[in-house]
Amino acid sequence: MSSPNNDVESPIFESYLFGNGNSNLAEILNIASAGIWQLKTDDKKSIWSLGFYKMLGYQPGEIQCSYNSFLEEVLYYEDHDKFLKSLNNVWTSSGDAIDVRLLTKKGYRWFQCDFQKDDTAGNIVGTFVNIHHFKISQLQLAIDNQLIKENSKLIKMGRWDFDVTTNKITLSKEALEILDIATDINDVDIEQFISFFDLQSRQKLRTALETCIKSCRPFDLDFKLITAGNNTIWSKIKAIATIDHYGKCISIKGVIQDIDVSKKNEHQLKSSLTNVNAENKRLQNFAYIVSHNLRSYVGNLEIMVNLHEEAENIEDKTEIFGHIKTVSGTLSTMIQHLNEIVKIDKEKTSEKTLIEFDLLFKNIFNALQANVQHAGAIVKADFTKCRSVQYLPAYLESIFHNLLSNSLKYRHPDRNPVIKIESKIENGHVYLVFEDNGVGIDMEKYGDKIFGMYQTFHENEDAQGIGLYITRNQIEALGGSIRVESVLNSGTRFIIRLT
Repeated sequence: MSSPNNDVESPIFESYLFGNGNSNLAEILNIASAGIWQLKTDDKKSIWSLGFYKMLGYQPGEIQCSYNSFLEEVLYYEDHDKFLKSLNNVWTSSGDAIDVRLLTKKGYRWFQCDFQKDDTAGNIVGTFVNIHHFKISQLQLAIDNQLIKENSKLIKMGRWDFDVTTNKITLSKEALEILDIATDINDVDIEQFISFFDLQSRQKLRTALETCIKSCRPFDLDFKLITAGNNTIWSKIKAIATIDHYGKCISIKGVIQDIDVSKKNEHQLKSSLTNVNAENKRLQNFAYIVSHNLRSYVGNLEIMVNLHEEAENIEDKTEIFGHIKTVSGTLSTMIQHLNEIVKIDKEKTSEKTLIEFDLLFKNIFNALQANVQHAGAIVKADFTKCRSVQYLPAYLESIFHNLLSNSLKYRHPDRNPVIKIESKIENGHVYLVFEDNGVGIDMEKYGDKIFGMYQTFHENEDAQGIGLYITRNQIEALGGSIRVESVLNSGTRFIIRLT
């Protein structure tokens, strides 16, 4: 690493956005572990967040913050082309996240990078997420798979031979061991062999065998099978046809391989990649909100402070100071919202406890009783189908509070609100359902924006557009889901899968 150039200003992303002593905003970025990198396209000046320095293992000032320094000293040279290509494409398309290697104090590490364009300012904001452990696991899996191919002795693989004439299939000792069948059996009926596979795989295997017999077409398929010992494993079935002098299939020879470990690793990697992408999108959205929405408030404060200083009479100063207090209050509320969002990731690893729905509901109802009475609402709760759930108490309290408050807030002006809450179990999952007869939502117009940050759809002075965003993030952080059904002027129904 080269020494920093003291003559070159190296602003920090947080202080660039949130000057005037707004340290809380910078702290939020650091807690979120979001590495943010901004490029001004007109002069190629670069701005890094404290989180970005931290991910690299440095303090501001230890390395030079500049576009050229990033390309020449931080970014791995083999990743230059794809990084620059993604950077150039951000103006014509949304682009895809890319994996690059950056030089940290501990050596090169893998990071996932995504870009966000700022059309108004002509800037590009990139978010970086550390995916080093995931990437190393992915590379290791590729090496492991290659070793499996090269070392057949370590592979759980057996042979099988299907005699088309007798409809019998002969299995090798290794194949019998995979199926947990006694090794003294010489052959089995083809239907008995097919019966070892799960219901979804049986017809596919029959079709593959029939096609192989008719057209001598080989196949290579992955199936789930249930062994004689009632163990469910993933298996690979390969086969080729043996033909006579007339080109007719007389037998099918193949192999069966136990690929359960590699298949589960593959699914785990896909799940990890999905989580990494979701986390990156969340951080990207977080950075977008911070860099766009909050900047406008900071800019307004600066303008009004200047006007306050330039005002000559006390009346003007008083009026301007009132505007400053209003913007400051709104900014403070927004900071609280962002803190709530950051807390979701910090709290999701807390220990779950058994929560009685009825007891929790009574606590929330008592807290909102004045609101219920003021609205003249009828609230009906039925938890007989599922009385309790293992969950984080703070999250479940927040979910009940936000959804019950929403139903009261968006009640229909021409009728008394009726709110129904119930719990149930379906397919082993615990569900909560909140239903009301309020003003409803135009799903065709706003369906894809309901759970967005700062999205409001009614002219309600109390609407802030943050409650449903936080509720969805809390539910999804614990592996659940939430969906909404609504008809304008008829009511809304939220269906929540908690587990």
